[in-house]
Amino acid sequence: MRSSTLLERCLLVVPLACAAACSSTPSGAGAGGTGTGGSSAASTGGAASSSSSASTGSSSSSGSGGAAPAGAPVVLYTDIVSGPTSGGEDDHGSYLAIFGKNFGKAGLGSTVRVRIGGVEVASYRSLGASLGRSDIEQITVQVGALGSPTPGTALPIEVAVNGVASSSSGPTFTPNPGRMLFVDNAEGDDATAVPGDITHPFQHVQLPSSTKTALGVATAGDTVVMRGSSTPYTDLGDGQDFVKVIDVGGSAPTGASGTGYLAFVAYPGETVTIVNGKGGVSDGIAFSSFDHTSGGYTGGDFVTIAGLHIEGDGTAGVIALQVASDHWRVVNNELSAPSTGGVTVLAGGVNGDGTNMAIYGNSIHDITGAGGENHGVYMDGDGSYEVAYNVIYNVASGYGIQAYDDEGSSPTISHIHVHHNLVHDVTGKGCINLADGSANDVAVWDNVCSRINLACLRFNSTNLVAAQVFNNTFYDCGGGDTYDGAIDNDSNELDAAAVTLTNNIVWAATGTPYAGGSGDGFGATGVFTDNLWYNASSPPPGAGAVSANPLFVAAGSDFHLGSGSPAVGADSTSVASRVTSNFDLSPLAASFDIGAY
Repeated sequence: MRSSTLLERCLLVVPLACAAACSSTPSGAGAGGTGTGGSSAASTGGAASSSSSASTGSSSSSGSGGAAPAGAPVVLYTDIVSGPTSGGEDDHGSYLAIFGKNFGKAGLGSTVRVRIGGVEVASYRSLGASLGRSDIEQITVQVGALGSPTPGTALPIEVAVNGVASSSSGPTFTPNPGRMLFVDNAEGDDATAVPGDITHPFQHVQLPSSTKTALGVATAGDTVVMRGSSTPYTDLGDGQDFVKVIDVGGSAPTGASGTGYLAFVAYPGETVTIVNGKGGVSDGIAFSSFDHTSGGYTGGDFVTIAGLHIEGDGTAGVIALQVASDHWRVVNNELSAPSTGGVTVLAGGVNGDGTNMAIYGNSIHDITGAGGENHGVYMDGDGSYEVAYNVIYNVASGYGIQAYDDEGSSPTISHIHVHHNLVHDVTGKGCINLADGSANDVAVWDNVCSRINLACLRFNSTNLVAAQVFNNTFYDCGGGDTYDGAIDNDSNELDAAAVTLTNNIVWAATGTPYAGGSGDGFGATGVFTDNLWYNASSPPPGAGAVSANPLFVAAGSDFHLGSGSPAVGADSTSVASRVTSNFDLSPLAASFDIGAY
């Protein structure tokens, strides 16, 4: 299990006005549960301690929670979006992890309560920090019967802290039939396993040609709950993959039996580690879909992977969406590829293409591989994507986040929303790469990129239309190559019809120009507006440019704006339809500041 780096803890400092309401627990340190119990909804004790985006097509995937009092808890996203309300441990059904802000540090089940559809959950398991951004908090509960609502009905999730409730217009949970399939690689036995019985778990998630494993008996709507131990999961389920989701999968949760997501989740409070493809094993993937355009196979859609620690060192990435998959949720995982053995890897921590892809709140780090093409997140074909709330760092091969259409069914890739991510210490290439085929509905906002070898933002597409790059903070960008700038264009000239960059802070690496690349540059008007530029000798481009030191609280470690910063109140409000909060996820005031904070 990783703990947050010192840099992350500094970068994710919340303003003093919010500090009392926000957890500062290091990432991964407080996400534990109660082992086999948990506190019931009726408990008066403290926290259990032993332990919508248009781009995804799902209004229940994430949200800001809508209107709520200042300082109220805010629910941002969840791991699962549907599941059973009965069966499994204590007959309480699904484990649900809820992520947000202002949840507090203690009092789970007493001063901190969760209601779904207006009914309190059955059991409280943990309150702490997420595995992704350490300033985003996680509550884990077991839902219980919820008053026996109509299956297939999306119910609002509400978190109340000291009687102050979050908005009910954010993420939802849909009760849906399914089974809880427990897996314990140390104590389980496939021959005696009983679906739904935590005392009789399976030993394996998947084995070749076996119908006796958890995935061998799973159907749509089921949840595979993996128990943690000191022994990593290392099985090969299909070829070189730990799990290949092929001829099995989920579907939209309609309330009918045999529908719903197929989920792979960690048991609350336990560290579940998977090691796959050690040393660059060919095609080794921890979790993989398949090429849906090839024909001959079914399934592979509506899949959730959550709460797992995965080291995937094969040549095809850690989690591979493959081609034309649908509705995958990769939430709150630790993903790494530190030991690829020097082989060429064209993949990523999460890679592939499909529609309604939600990549939320992961820690993606130590991504290695020869060839410079192993990325933190790699979207490689047309679809729809929301990449949000992740921490991506120590990428030694490729980009932090890349969109590049190289194997999709369309020549372009659209519907790319990248926001509220922290990307730092990329020693391979750049931070965000909007490359070949990047086209329509592309938006990049409220991200922080820090200490980036090449450009913090690179363009290489002739297909871009009305892309939006708003309110990001780009720091120490572009010092690794003589032709790079802090922002690069390696294609034909980009004009205002292709992209608009507004309200960004751009701090170039020493000796690096603001704009560079091997292409034809940027149009003279309309592309750059109201940005703040610093640390380069070249003239700052665009209208309304501010050329000044942004006066960060601590340059390189805390990018909040200090007293007297020229970025305060200097932001254009033209971005208001897209930017509704800052990187801290605090609502914006009437006057906007330049940058992510």
